[in-house]
Parts: sequence; C-alpha cells; structure tokens
Amino acid sequence: MAKANTIEQQKILRVFRLINLLKSNIGKNVHKLAETLETDTRTIYRYFKLLEALGFEIEKKHGKFRLVDKVGSPDEYAYGTFNEEEIDLINQMLSKSSDKNLLKDSILKKINIRSDFNQSVNQLFNARLGKFVDMLSRAVKDKNQVYLKDYYSLSSDSVTDRLIEPVQFNKNYDAIYALEVESKEMKIFKIERIGEVQLTSKPMKHQSLHQRLEPGLFGFSGKNQFFLKLKLSKKAYQLMIEEFPDAKPHTYCKNRKHYFFEGEVPQLPGLARFILGLPGEVQVLEGEELKEYLDEQIQKQHFY
Repeated sequence: MAKANTIEQQKILRVFRLINLLKSNIGKNVHKLAETLETDTRTIYRYFKLLEALGFEIEKKHGKFRLVDKVGSPDEYAYGTFNEEEIDLINQMLSKSSDKNLLKDSILKKINIRSDFNQSVNQLFNARLGKFVDMLSRAVKDKNQVYLKDYYSLSSDSVTDRLIEPVQFNKNYDAIYALEVESKEMKIFKIERIGEVQLTSKPMKHQSLHQRLEPGLFGFSGKNQFFLKLKLSKKAYQLMIEEFPDAKPHTYCKNRKHYFFEGEVPQLPGLARFILGLPGEVQVLEGEELKEYLDEQIQKQHFY
C-alpha cells in the first residue's frame, strides 16, 4: 500500500510540473516535456487528456504545446463552474482567515480546478501539501504509524526519515503534532518541510505518550526554557509583534520610547534569526545562552 501511495503521489506531482511547463507562452514539444519529467511521450499525451478533462485548454502550435487562458463572457461558463466575480468573492472571504491555512489553500485549489484557471496554476504546486494533510488525516483516523521521508529539521539543519504517530493538526493545518517513535517524544512537524508521506499499516504503539504540544514562542517547541530580556528599537518591537503575535504579551514599553521583551523561549534559533535580521535594533540584556548562540551564528557568516 505504501509503495502504491508513493507512485500515485509521484504521478500527481508530475502533472503539476507539466502544468507549470505548459504555462510558457513559447510552448514545449512533447519530447522535451517527456525528457524534463523523466517519462515517455505516451504518458505526456495521457496527461494532456487528463488536463483537458479538468477544464484546461491545450494549444498546439508549430509542434509545441502550451496552456491557453480561457477568457470568455459569463454566459459561456458551463454549469458548475465559477465566473470571475464569484471567484473574487470567495477569495476575499477566504483571505480573512489565516494566511497559512492549508485547508483554505485546498479549497482554493478545488475552486480553481472547476473554474477558469486564470492566474491559478501557481497555487497547484502547493497541492502536494494538501495531499500530505489528507494522508496524515487518514493515519490519525486509522491510528497507524507514518514515515515522514526526507524531513528537513531547521534546528539541526539535517534531512532524515522520521517514523511518527500523528496525533492532531494545529489550527492552521500547516503542522502536525506527533510522537516521534525513536525518541518517544512529542514534536511538531511542519507540513512544508516533509519530502514525502509514506503511510503504513503498523498500528500505533505509544498512545499513552500522546499529548497536545503547543508551539513555543518564535515558532519552536521543546522542553527547555531560556529566560531572556531584550531591549528593542521601535522598529524591532513593531516587527516582532507583527511577525510573532504570541510574543506581544511578553513585551512592554517604558517612558513611551523604550521597548522590551521579557520571557522564556523553548529554543533559540527562531529568535536568533529575528535578531540577526535586524542588526543594531535588538540588545540582549539577559540570556547568556542566546548571546553565545548569536556569536556562533555570526562566526559562521561569510559574504564573499
């Protein structure tokens, strides 16, 4: 089953890559498309039929193929599709929700598949994330373990395979709370950092260890807690509360012009990236571990 799922996912990703290649105004010949997608010309023609069934219009000119944007009057739309005004209204309503909500993205993709596709193809590339959400949802429901293939860890800057027991998505569906089987620890795994999702038929074995793990400040979770006190410029303060709203309760102002952050963070990389991106705007008043970490990161930087 896992192998079949992987093959199916590869087919889906290949179709999305084909869509992107066909967006070119110049067009591509079939042999070039087959070479780029590492398949044969017969498969490319099958994909053409699939795209046409979904509503794409493929034009052949001088032996080269490309997608054609369908621009017509509202009266020409088939029943069950959306016109431009309807698409704009739905996009406006969905835009009021979180910017990083994969369920919202999934809805938008389905709308676009049944609509005109004007300027919508770029969104289809993120459909693999929606596919990962679907597969992980199935594993949660079936209570089975899952392999996250080629998962990229930002904190260790490494790519590894992880066997997990998925528990619950966060509210934006851009991360999954899961038990990492090897370490027996609950962790938060970002959907966009997953290379592939491989379902298994192995039942979960460590449900007694499952628990909700809330993300810590600045996008990281963990058991460690580093107490920090920072002095912020007005610019740094404003950017901090905009980019990390959860940090706002830990900030305060003195004399209407001096801004501070004071609180505990579970890991240092997220905050360190913020500080390094604003040279001269943040002063570390307390937090020896953070000072040492910043010094290490500065020593690693090479600009030429």
